[in-house]
Amino acid sequence: MIAMWTRKATMMLVGGVSLILVGMMVSHFHLMILGMLMVSLLVMASWISGYPKLVVERELSEENVYKGDDITVTLTISNQSRRRTQTLDIYDNVPHEMKIRRGINMIRANLGPGQSTVLRYTVRCPLRGHFSIGPTSLRYRDVFGLFTDEGVADKRSDVIVFPQVRDIEDALLRSNVPKMYTGATTLRTPGQGTEFYSLREYMPGDSFRSINWKAFARTGDLMVNEKVRDAVTDVHILFDTRDISRIGTVLKNPLEMGAVATASVSNHFIRRRDAVSLTTYGRRMDHLPAEAGDKQQYKILSLLAGVSAGGTMPLQAVTNALIPRMNRGSPVFVVSSLEGDGTTLPAIRALSSHGHTVYVLSPNSIDLERLVSRIPRMAYEVLKMERQNRLMSLNGYGANVIDWVPDIDLAQALLQVKKG
Repeated sequence: MIAMWTRKATMMLVGGVSLILVGMMVSHFHLMILGMLMVSLLVMASWISGYPKLVVERELSEENVYKGDDITVTLTISNQSRRRTQTLDIYDNVPHEMKIRRGINMIRANLGPGQSTVLRYTVRCPLRGHFSIGPTSLRYRDVFGLFTDEGVADKRSDVIVFPQVRDIEDALLRSNVPKMYTGATTLRTPGQGTEFYSLREYMPGDSFRSINWKAFARTGDLMVNEKVRDAVTDVHILFDTRDISRIGTVLKNPLEMGAVATASVSNHFIRRRDAVSLTTYGRRMDHLPAEAGDKQQYKILSLLAGVSAGGTMPLQAVTNALIPRMNRGSPVFVVSSLEGDGTTLPAIRALSSHGHTVYVLSPNSIDLERLVSRIPRMAYEVLKMERQNRLMSLNGYGANVIDWVPDIDLAQALLQVKKG
């Protein structure tokens, strides 16, 4: 705790000492006695002042939320000492990225021994990311208002704000985005699965649970059951997080739009029981291998919540590293504004040449830049034409191109696929 003198205490000390000195100079004992009383009051107040033992507990209605959702915070402060707190100011620190919607995050209380108070408020999370609510700042004032003690209850509550997940089911069914992939399929090859395929001899390393004991009793040789391998479609998403993806406003830029698109596309295919992999590239390349299920969706959302714009890694460096790991013919989604990367065309050509169906979902960075700066009409038309030529070139290499302008919803954008 940090004990501080208030202005009242400082003035009282200065006044008391002054009265003592003046009384001594003029031999006026009444002034000396008054000054000594003032100084004595300060000394007594400093002895009896002190910070009581407080316990702060915080509960959140949700720890993992989506962008735009609300969180209700309940803060309980308990006085576990044998003394009254007198005037106690409590302030719960909230990240500036969050906005208080209801209630207030501060309170003034006077708690007796064993008493507690509850502070409740609701915040909205307009930005995705990893945040912490807390710590709680405490300020205690003594009964005379002469001293204050300040402290911090260093208890933090972590919150993950995921990007929004849009419903794009109808859009993908009505467009030519790969609806030919129908989720989990059964391959007539041995592997992990549920359907019986054949018997084979036991080999070191095989699980004892797979041993066919009836065959062992009949032949005397250890035999194991092989299952038909259940396979799913691998969907690969490449998400551009380079520094150039910060163009636009805080809420509307290629990075934020791309995070929404990536979360929505991955959610759609995971719900169909497909396996989805995610690769982000900017400062470095982060890769989540292809998996299916809710656990994979949580991993994807957690990764997207923490991405930030930075770096200049080209798309071709990513495709060169990933193509050897991809199953031939699996669909690839590239989410990028396509600005400032001269390797886009050869990267898309390499993916197409390896049999991949490529979909390029490109937030329109030119229209996003107009939200924050004034672009002359002639320059805007030139930039727009250059972008259209770039998209047509990708279309010529076999990519399915989606030009996503800021004022169009993701589902509507997916219906406007230009098939290569």
